[in-house]
Amino acid sequence: MRRFRRITAFIIVVSAVALWIVWLPLPAELQVPLSGTPTFIDIRGREIAELASPEARVQIPIALAEMGDWLPRIAVTLEDRRFYEHLGFDWQATCGACLRNLKAGHIVGGGSTITQQLIKIACRRRQRNWLAKIYETILAFKLERAWTKERILAEYLNRSNFGNRRLGPEAASRAYFGKSARELSLAESVYLAGLPQAPTRFNPWLYSDRAERKYARSLDLLTKSGLLTGAQRRLLDQTPPVVEHFPLPRFAPNYVDAIRQRQPEIAGKVRTTLDLDLQRIAELKLGAQIASLNRYDIADAAVVILDNASGAVRAMVGSSNYQNNQVNGSTRPRSCGSTLKPFVYLEAIDRRLLTAATLLPDTPDAIRDRYSDYDPQNFNHRYLGPVRVREALACSLNVPAIVALSKVGARSAFYELQKWGFEFPRALEDYGAGFILGNAEIRLTDLAAAYAGLARNGLSIRPKLLASEFYPVTRTASAAATEIVTDILCDNGAREKSFGTNSPLAFSERIAAKTGTSSSFRDAWTVGFDKEHTVAVWIGNSDGRPMRDTFAIQCAAPLWAAIMHELLRNDHPVPPPSQALIRREVCSATGLLPSRFSPGKVTELFLSGTEPAEDSSSWFSEAGNLLLPAEYAGWCSSRENAFAAMIRPEPRIINPRPDATYEIDSVLPPKQQMIELLATIGSDVHWYVGDIPVPPQPDGRFFWQLAPGEWSLKAIGRNGRVEQHFTVR
Repeated sequence: MRRFRRITAFIIVVSAVALWIVWLPLPAELQVPLSGTPTFIDIRGREIAELASPEARVQIPIALAEMGDWLPRIAVTLEDRRFYEHLGFDWQATCGACLRNLKAGHIVGGGSTITQQLIKIACRRRQRNWLAKIYETILAFKLERAWTKERILAEYLNRSNFGNRRLGPEAASRAYFGKSARELSLAESVYLAGLPQAPTRFNPWLYSDRAERKYARSLDLLTKSGLLTGAQRRLLDQTPPVVEHFPLPRFAPNYVDAIRQRQPEIAGKVRTTLDLDLQRIAELKLGAQIASLNRYDIADAAVVILDNASGAVRAMVGSSNYQNNQVNGSTRPRSCGSTLKPFVYLEAIDRRLLTAATLLPDTPDAIRDRYSDYDPQNFNHRYLGPVRVREALACSLNVPAIVALSKVGARSAFYELQKWGFEFPRALEDYGAGFILGNAEIRLTDLAAAYAGLARNGLSIRPKLLASEFYPVTRTASAAATEIVTDILCDNGAREKSFGTNSPLAFSERIAAKTGTSSSFRDAWTVGFDKEHTVAVWIGNSDGRPMRDTFAIQCAAPLWAAIMHELLRNDHPVPPPSQALIRREVCSATGLLPSRFSPGKVTELFLSGTEPAEDSSSWFSEAGNLLLPAEYAGWCSSRENAFAAMIRPEPRIINPRPDATYEIDSVLPPKQQMIELLATIGSDVHWYVGDIPVPPQPDGRFFWQLAPGEWSLKAIGRNGRVEQHFTVR
């Protein structure tokens, strides 16, 4: 009975051990593909940067076939010469290691196979005892049944530490020899293969003499094993490899930081949207511009270049000197200046509240009735009086922009801007109507993305940093309305009154552009696009220090123009507006159809149904003076009234007087009892008594023969329409 119990207990123990071996899982790290440390590449496969992880400074997994002709064979010969014969455990090597350990009195080696070493690396075990050895042996046996020898060897080499936290032969080859592993020579392969045995002790950069002695010992072992001939041994000994310190690639640091901020857990080889050619252009042009602006107390700048079709970021420079200032100016919110104005005008045109020809007031007192607590001024402290929307936007006038905002509604406009991708740090109540003129904070990347949406005719999309990213495309404005606003932004002639004929924005090609300068000259912006790319520029000081009274047209626009000229070597200008838009010739002073009084004529674009139907004759006096509503009285009396505009006389009927009463004389002939009709609405007046028109006399005067009754008198002319009543008894 006692013997039976012992046998049963033995069977239970053996079964438990067997079950434990069967169910013992492989290390979790081996059950997922090895991704390696993040390596960012641009759209053409060129490396941008290699970033560290907690496990490695650099780890770039590659296939066994990419490790060259020699390295895998040498590693097997040095580490596990019976690798292709055993099933994960080499009894001969283990016994030999035991004898060496007994002779030394302590553990000097374990005779581990490559498979066992892979298990140890994957489990990150540091202890060296028999329990660990048994555990590694069991898992090595299981791994050999699950994986091929080639896969085991590749995983082992890719996870091995070659010193200086370079894991894998690709990382080591680049660090020490400046080449990929597939290009390693025989000598270089021998040198690298010996490093994982003691990566700290054989560190080539710190202990080159130790690494060279290890190289010599490796040559001896390889010759002894027959992998090298004596002649090869002597040649390799005489011409050892030259180890250098090759720095890691580190381009576009602000762009790399932006990716890590957006996706902190990113790993492996990552294809980005960056184009290193455009990145270098942006960096060179930015550096040259900052160097030329020293006298203006300007230290920082940022540039973003987007691909219009996809919204992909092709270049990002966040500061003028990354080593001294790592604040990314392209992603940091700053006061927007006038850069948001096009989107308010676009909303007004799309909702048919305005057209590009609508006349808006640019006067000091134009918005006091709309925003009594807000008194904006133009950047040059000049006012143009009546301006068409095209001129108001192209010249970046502040007062007309607020008038346009009042028509759209501040809350509605603020909401629409968010649909374009602007993420404002504060609510509308904190900004008030001034958000459209610059007191709202925006990011340069969002600004570039919004203008790229204009280039896509009203389709907005979030900017992409990685090729794998996908963001939905949203129709934010109609294509027709967007084309009108884009045409205004391309119009050099329309912006001449503010920027002159030879500003940096004046291209011979159709290029859309907009500038903006924040209050106190803290931020200067220029943004615009051609057919393929959108370029956005910010210039200022990252600490918020004001510039020396420097407008965007002086500092940001030249940098923007320099980059745009480079792009135009391969890009194309903005296409002309489509034929779907209505084209009309209008009066340059009023935006209405031309008349004999019009000082000039321009062709304007309209949405179907919004083109003007009346001519401009009622806006001029007989002498040709422009007649304006009473709201222009202050401006008309100022020195800025350069074209002798006048306030329109108040339309009224002079004769008969309001509510006059006439009596018919029974003695006088009826034809002698007539009243002359007079009104202050200019010539070419049409008179109606009741609904019956009164014909003019041969001399152009109007007379009406008295008739009993209560009469309604109407006068309709170029300058208005008036009506009043009189009585005849």
